[in-house]
Amino acid sequence: MRTPIREKLKFTPGGVGRNIAHNLALLGKNSWLLTAVGSDFYGQSLMAQTNQSGVHVDKCLIVPGENTSSYLSLLDNTGEMLVAINDMSITDFISAEFLSQHADFIRGAKVIVADCNISEEALNWVLENAGDVPVFVDPVSAWKCVKIRERLGKIHTLKPNRLEAETLSGIPLSGREDVGSVAAWFHEHGLNRLVLSMGGDGVYYSDINGETAGRSPLKPTSSM
Repeated sequence: MRTPIREKLKFTPGGVGRNIAHNLALLGKNSWLLTAVGSDFYGQSLMAQTNQSGVHVDKCLIVPGENTSSYLSLLDNTGEMLVAINDMSITDFISAEFLSQHADFIRGAKVIVADCNISEEALNWVLENAGDVPVFVDPVSAWKCVKIRERLGKIHTLKPNRLEAETLSGIPLSGREDVGSVAAWFHEHGLNRLVLSMGGDGVYYSDINGETAGRSPLKPTSSM
């Protein structure tokens, strides 16, 4: 007979797109979230907390009877993840049909931020219908980022990490010395701006006009 483990459970609102919208609101920008949530407790809580953070949620789709997306991770005593599970099936409701209902609103935005958690169909709709509005994309993961491989020319700014950049470009990223060739590949395929997270090797920036910049990771300091 197995004994339950007594530990603390912590619930926080999240999601790549929601977190970006939240941070934009914290910067004083008008920010709207277009997503789908269930009519369950988690959906109600997510909408309430997101709205309280300053993000407009009036364009969100509430789907009765569906579970709100959730992600559960089990961490060890050092904070490292041991295992994680997620239920994101409700993202299927963020469809081209749903987005088309808000077409005029979307085309009136100053910037559109999308992430690869939504379907390839929905991403394609955004990229094909954004008009002159710049589209920023967060790839989310190496296996989800392939949805945008053939649409890089429609993206203004992409923020991949090392593995996502390798997956999209097919070029190994062993260190900072490889960044230039990877960035060149993205710009040759039409990407306007690349913000590449290299983990312990810092962050690299480049744009299609040849401007580049890099920042090493911050090092912890101590005071005596």
